[in-house]
Amino acid sequence: MSKEIQYLKTPLGLLKITVKHDKLISIKYINKKQKKPKNIVKTAVMKKTILQLEEYFNQTRKKFSIPLEIQGTKFQKDVYNALLEVNYGKVISYKRLAKKAGHSGAYRAVGSAMKKNKIPIIIPCHRVIKSDKTLGNYTGGVWLKEKLLSLENSEFF
Repeated sequence: MSKEIQYLKTPLGLLKITVKHDKLISIKYINKKQKKPKNIVKTAVMKKTILQLEEYFNQTRKKFSIPLEIQGTKFQKDVYNALLEVNYGKVISYKRLAKKAGHSGAYRAVGSAMKKNKIPIIIPCHRVIKSDKTLGNYTGGVWLKEKLLSLENSEFF
């Protein structure tokens, strides 16, 4: 199976979703209108991804069960896998996430890993904040991070 690309309109704007070999490989925030690909065959994984994202934005889903192809270095994968354990509505500091991932002291590198996360929302990098309880950065913009945390009724707010 080759790559399948779909676009999903959400309360945060348009998302570009890519599935390859029956695994979700990326979600990207799209700032401008993109052409939709032609002749798309929706795979079960794409259908499941779209359904679960819609449920998430409707606040009826708190945990995703989508097969993922997590890309990155060993360190990045350690961080992303640890981040998958941070529950809906909860936040974690970069420092605590580094420790949870088995890389104590590498909290600045955790910030760099967050920037390279190809599957935001599902791998919830929006749940990572600074130790001083400020938001820090977010790939799609801090306003998106605020919206996602607010949507989850996060303890942060």
